[in-house]
Parts: sequence; structure tokens; C-alpha cells
Amino acid sequence: MVQGEVIECLEKSKVPMSRTQIAEAIKDDPIKVSHALRQLVKWKEVKCMEINRHQSKKYLKHGGRRMRLYYI
Repeated sequence: MVQGEVIECLEKSKVPMSRTQIAEAIKDDPIKVSHALRQLVKWKEVKCMEINRHQSKKYLKHGGRRMRLYYI
């Protein structure tokens, strides 16, 4: 079950994570993770923050772009 794995992953993480980081951590398809995150945010199990391209440079190796980070 992807939703349970996503919650567990975010509980273990000390920092907010992107969809791609979560997918890599639980070794699952990013599209499945995205669907799970959408439901978890809707149900208020997971929180989401959107950061702009300047803030995202500290999370990305190549240039910045707007992104969403998820946390509990």
C-alpha cells in the first residue's frame, strides 16, 4: 500500500521531501506516489508547501524550479 509507505517515509524524514525523493526512498513509481500524496493531502494526513524557484535551489542539484514539498 503506497499511502502507508509514504506516511512512514515522511515520519522518518527530518525534512520535507519532494514527490521524487519519496518515490526513490520507497522504491515505487512517482506517479503512484503522486496519487497517494494527493489523497493524503486531501484527507489532511500530510501537509504540502510550495516553494519558488529561488528557494528550491537548496533542494535541487541543477537549477531551480517551483516545487512542492511534503511533510507530516
